[in-house]
Amino acid sequence: MSLGALAFLNPWLLGALATLPIIYWLLRTVPPRPRQVTFPPTRILVGLENQEKTPAKSPWWLTLIRLLAATFIILALAEPVLNPSREAALDGKGPVAILVDNGWASAAHWSERERMIDRVIAEAESHNRPVVVVPTASAAKSVTARIEAPAEARSTAGALEPQPFAPDRLAAVKALETALEG
Repeated sequence: MSLGALAFLNPWLLGALATLPIIYWLLRTVPPRPRQVTFPPTRILVGLENQEKTPAKSPWWLTLIRLLAATFIILALAEPVLNPSREAALDGKGPVAILVDNGWASAAHWSERERMIDRVIAEAESHNRPVVVVPTASAAKSVTARIEAPAEARSTAGALEPQPFAPDRLAAVKALETALEG
């Protein structure tokens, strides 16, 4: 979810803002605890009437501060990001490494992964940077990776599909290191 240049990484947490009226009601109905001061010679004070009364409600300014604190906590948990497109920019130089988890568990959200891979390759292409696409679950015994131009990487990524076995992430990282060194 985004509001202009401001986006939230966890927008579902903004639903907690709907609980603010309940928090307000609780803060207004529960008075603050009275202060207790121990004073041993109470015999002198037995007949005196207390001039200060405990308020039935908390002061409006205290309630406002508490509501603002709750609001800021909820907003912080929603992780706001300013200019989210700038956050996704590829920093650095050299090849862009894309490690693709294509094990059996990734099949449920495969189309989302394909869209994300396409976005990263398009951004690498706009920055004139080569791309390395490394699958974590390869049908071959060993995982291979090579540095490619973005157009070739797009076809390599397009050929990937979820595999019916568990990914070997360690082998994928080693293949990536080998490709980046050579």
